[in-house]
Amino acid sequence: MTGYRHQTGYTLIEMIIAIVILGLLGAAAGYGLQNGALAFVNTTDAVHTLGKLRPASERLAREIREIRRDPLTPAVYDIATMNATTLTFTRADGTGVTLNSAPPLVTLAYSIPAGTHTLTDAVSSLTFAYYQADGTTPATGSGDVAFVEFELVLTRSGNSYPQRSRVALRNQS
Repeated sequence: MTGYRHQTGYTLIEMIIAIVILGLLGAAAGYGLQNGALAFVNTTDAVHTLGKLRPASERLAREIREIRRDPLTPAVYDIATMNATTLTFTRADGTGVTLNSAPPLVTLAYSIPAGTHTLTDAVSSLTFAYYQADGTTPATGSGDVAFVEFELVLTRSGNSYPQRSRVALRNQS
């Protein structure tokens, strides 16, 4: 038996098949990693935005709870402005407070000590609504308001994050 030797190794076809299979596996792994990274970025954006939303919403509620009764007319709250984007009132300690929405900012201004502070800088809307003691009838003025409801909406990367809170005013008669 001459002329026949058994050779070891891979043929060209086997190598091409192996490279194609490795390429497909690599593409599938890359796709999975890309989706994982995108999910991480989206989650990080949402957490960052909610990290701005919660403290701003809590601060608005705390300030609104402090609206005082008018010392001259105890049946009326000491509210100077109550519209959809601005709430101006006097707190129990005599400090004047203005909550104002001018997207992308929500500001909180005090009369004593005088100053304006930014509660959040990513707001797409802040709206106030005022209700009577039954909770459904809109209030017509500071004499019949019992609840202040606000909806704060923050937007980031095309996603909206709304927060609605209803605050019962203290010292109801």
